[in-house]
Amino acid sequence: MSLWVFVCMVALFMTALGILFYYSRIAVKDEAIEKATQTLDGTLLHVENTLHEVEVAAHNMKWQVEQHIETPDSMFTLSRTILEHNPNLCGCSIAFDPYFYQEKGKYFSAYSHRSGEFIDTEQEGSDLYEYYCMDWYLIPYLLEQPYWVEPFREYDTGGIQVTEVITSFCQPIHDRDGKTVGVLSVDLSLEWFSHTISEAKPFPHSYSILLGRGGTFLVHPDSTQLFYQTIFTPTLEQDDDELKELGEAMVNGESGYKVLHRDGKDLYVFYKPFKHTDWSVAIVCDEQDIFEPYNSLQRYLTLITLVGLLLLCVFCVLIIRHNLRPLKELSGLAQRISEGEYNVQVPDDQRRDEIGHLQHSFSLMQRSLAHHMNEMNRTTEKLKERNVELQKAYEMAQEADRVKTAFINNMTDQMSRPVHLISVESDLIRNGYAQFTPEEMKEHVDDMLENTETITRLLNQLLDASEHGTPSELSNKETSAS
Repeated sequence: MSLWVFVCMVALFMTALGILFYYSRIAVKDEAIEKATQTLDGTLLHVENTLHEVEVAAHNMKWQVEQHIETPDSMFTLSRTILEHNPNLCGCSIAFDPYFYQEKGKYFSAYSHRSGEFIDTEQEGSDLYEYYCMDWYLIPYLLEQPYWVEPFREYDTGGIQVTEVITSFCQPIHDRDGKTVGVLSVDLSLEWFSHTISEAKPFPHSYSILLGRGGTFLVHPDSTQLFYQTIFTPTLEQDDDELKELGEAMVNGESGYKVLHRDGKDLYVFYKPFKHTDWSVAIVCDEQDIFEPYNSLQRYLTLITLVGLLLLCVFCVLIIRHNLRPLKELSGLAQRISEGEYNVQVPDDQRRDEIGHLQHSFSLMQRSLAHHMNEMNRTTEKLKERNVELQKAYEMAQEADRVKTAFINNMTDQMSRPVHLISVESDLIRNGYAQFTPEEMKEHVDDMLENTETITRLLNQLLDASEHGTPSELSNKETSAS
């Protein structure tokens, strides 16, 4: 019974835990997706707010530049001012077409750069650094609209040394006639992007990546992949449909998440594009990190379940043994009763459950059985006594029958002689009655009558013996009569 109870409880526990773990895993997964999505949204919001602030600052500065376009020296002040009021910016260039300011020569770009707490300003441009040929100048100039250029690293310009990788928000500058005459560029350090995006860690081992327009890695924990590799590079050596789908989704500006299978484990990649640029940021989370709460819950619940089942098994055994102890005692009493001990004492625990009713019924049965057995024993003793009496009567009857038989045989023997004599007399009379004298005939007749009376007397004695007396008594009478 304990084993069956334990097996049933294990089955119920396993079923309940299986359902619990199934829905817990779904809940943990949904919570992890929600957490990663919120982290990604928060990071994007923070970055986009910063980018928006940069764009607003650049638009305001562009208006001031166009208002003071006739005074080239004011450009240095404006370039420096925008950095002072926007601590996230690391550089600002106000560059104009060649010879736009005849007095300044072919090149004129008022450039300011932040280095720690210091801001350096210079006139940028030379034959070694023709800024108007750079992407940050040409693309917004030709598109006639603001543009975020891909991150780049400046080479030696002969002036202020810029070592970090930067990305720039650039917009065309117009003269009084609305003609494009230059470009205003404000710079953000990619290190700031990397630091801001890398802080988005919803889980301990998660990391973030930032893709440029063509899938180039702009932010990646492996610095060797920055700028020189794209998300599609590994697919050139080995076909990987999952990675291709992820790269295409990010490059196309889609949002969502995908699961990548790498080295026997699953990686959940949550991605979303920036509104202000064509870049896309992603948070890569190891499945083990996502399901760590679930795995911890599973370990704790498994341990608790094992301990609980062990205690349950012990309690079941103890409780069942305690509750079935009266049954075991009743079983022993039934064995003793079956061996003939009808007067055994049945214990009464004063229980009110089924076992108590069974004890009470068993006690009633035992007393009733003992009473009936005692009655049966008394009846058996009486039957034994009567059997002895019957045996004696039977023996007496057999003796009386033997005596009667002997008496009858004796009487028969006694009657045979008179009968024989009567037969002889009859033969004599039948054969010689003519020769007999009357006296002789009378003598023969008298002999016959005498023998007949003898037979009659014997028959009367026999009849009296059958009706009134025992053969022994009649025999005694007969003997005395004789």
